[in-house]
Amino acid sequence: MSEDESDLIGRVFDERYEVIRKLGSGGMADVYLADDRLLGRQVALKILSSRYANDEQFIERFRREASSAASLNHPNIVQIYDRGEAEGTYYIAMEYLEGRSLKEIIIKYAPLSPELVVSVSIQILEALRFAHRRDVIHRDIKPQNIIVDSEGRVKVTDFGIARAGSASTMTEAGSILGTAHYLSPEQAQGRPVEAASDLYSLGVVMYEMATGALPFDGDNPVTLAMRHVHDRPLAPSEIVPTIPHNLEAVILHALGKTPTERYLTAQQFLEDLRAVQQGKEVHTPAAFIEQPTQVMTAAPLPPAGPRPTTVRRRDPGAVMNQPPLPHAYYDEPPRRFNVWPWILVIVLILALAGGAYAILSSWNEPAADLQPVPGLLGLSESEAKDALERLGFKLKVEGEQPSADIEEGLIARQEPEEGTKQSQGATISVWMSSGLGKVTVPQLVGKTQVQAAAELGALGLEVDPQEEPSKDADVGTVIRQNPTPGKEVEVGSKVTIVVAAPANTVQIPRLIGRNQDAAIVILEGLKLTPKVELVDSDEVGGTVVDQSPKEGEEVEPNAVVTIFVSNAPLPTTVKVPAVVGLTRAQAIAKLETYELKAYIVTQETPDYPPNQVIEQNPTAGVEVEKGSSVRITVTKTPESTTTTTIPTTTTTAPTTTLPPTTAPPTTAPPTTTDPGSF
Repeated sequence: MSEDESDLIGRVFDERYEVIRKLGSGGMADVYLADDRLLGRQVALKILSSRYANDEQFIERFRREASSAASLNHPNIVQIYDRGEAEGTYYIAMEYLEGRSLKEIIIKYAPLSPELVVSVSIQILEALRFAHRRDVIHRDIKPQNIIVDSEGRVKVTDFGIARAGSASTMTEAGSILGTAHYLSPEQAQGRPVEAASDLYSLGVVMYEMATGALPFDGDNPVTLAMRHVHDRPLAPSEIVPTIPHNLEAVILHALGKTPTERYLTAQQFLEDLRAVQQGKEVHTPAAFIEQPTQVMTAAPLPPAGPRPTTVRRRDPGAVMNQPPLPHAYYDEPPRRFNVWPWILVIVLILALAGGAYAILSSWNEPAADLQPVPGLLGLSESEAKDALERLGFKLKVEGEQPSADIEEGLIARQEPEEGTKQSQGATISVWMSSGLGKVTVPQLVGKTQVQAAAELGALGLEVDPQEEPSKDADVGTVIRQNPTPGKEVEVGSKVTIVVAAPANTVQIPRLIGRNQDAAIVILEGLKLTPKVELVDSDEVGGTVVDQSPKEGEEVEPNAVVTIFVSNAPLPTTVKVPAVVGLTRAQAIAKLETYELKAYIVTQETPDYPPNQVIEQNPTAGVEVEKGSSVRITVTKTPESTTTTTIPTTTTTAPTTTLPPTTAPPTTAPPTTTDPGSF
């Protein structure tokens, strides 16, 4: 720990946060456990490292983290309480969680049980669904940014590189923001990032939870990023044979190379995971059926030379199946002549040149084997077949459905839809029109919006989705429909479904008994507008004695909340806090928060650690005037330098003494004092 970092321990940062200990360090900030003296709770205090305090790029990223996360109030997202600038740097005060990062859990316990993988993933998806619906994309989903408490509750943290979905991509001078092991292919190529990018990263996290291995590894970030772009991962069941088939299918689906090959929304992802929980079948993505699952190598095998004599075996306990370097394929002893080493050098140069060309091409050009699906509606079966075959697709007629717009015998529906990019050889399903007719409106209430829309589309009905805030139904679930189930309607008719949206209200907290400043901070943190009215009261001045609306009421964001504050004179006395057992710096800082001064006496003793408070006068709980001095006795080592004594007036209140760790000396050592100029 640096000198600056150690100086923070025991200090009150920004005149509010008493720093207790360091929790960890990240790429741009250090995180400390601190006591919020204003609100009386523990917080995680994230302070931008001093070396970045003047770097506008890091300052902007730090501000963006606070802004992004503060706008997301969800049980599975770490809550931001406060943010600000102090002591020449920037900080964020956030919810402190007693728990461990998912990365720590994976390192110690992976492979995790399928039930735990699903449970953790569902909670992460709930957070991502909430963020994505507010157009916030995390961009750095990884197990280090997932906290799991002792009861299994999961929270997503670190929105440091999150941006609105419409914001530009975040490549900077050839660098990629995010962690290379968890990057989506589009992030690796510097392309625009969307919600599906977070879902790919979650797929990597699930792969790691289920197998204890990462799907890809590499010697450097660029190589690793390109493996995300080009290679197919080894199927999880090849590492852990007992993994359920439906869970494996979900993981592989999330790892599709393009957004259209994977889950496009967190809602779709959630539906499949809940199907896994219920033991239902989930189909493996076509990309993993059409070609055998294998681990791709970083460079092509040499075209000439002896066959490899080393066979790679599947090891269920391995952390990573990393392809060997090209020279590892040559196990035979050196030849008598120098021809083969030169051939090998030439082959390696050609391989590296080819790999470099592929990497450079992938940054600037889309994958060549993907083609957009043409529009087939209104075509005959033969016309559609010809159009698809010219693009390398296959046609499959799934059946018939009534249609008000397309005449009988022509294509009325297709999947995937027009414009969706598919790989060569993909099968496009179509349904032929059976002409006009009536269909029965199905029961849609209780189903998700995606399920309802698919069911109505299959019947030739149009869907009119509307949202309504609801506290009783799951977000995205249909709560009403019109027409009602069982009614017969003409094909092409519109069916209105009302879908549950997040309840856009805020619950009023209890403010009575808090001081005015604390109440205002709480209300502003909930995006409510505080209004202060002074009233006559016997309560201590500055104390909230009433509030309107009352505790527990639901109000709209930005609603005005009136707090009625006692106008009695502010107190001039304060109760002395307990400082015995603290270090000298901690005791001084704590007394300062109570508007008291420290009068320090040092005592040389071998019975206690140096620099520790072993006695205080007055004792804790005694009421004294603000600005009074509290005499504290601090231990020192025999080598400590004696300092001068400052005149002071001490009280005669009882003294609190720390019990010695060993038997006290029979003769008290000489006592000296120092100024305590803090």
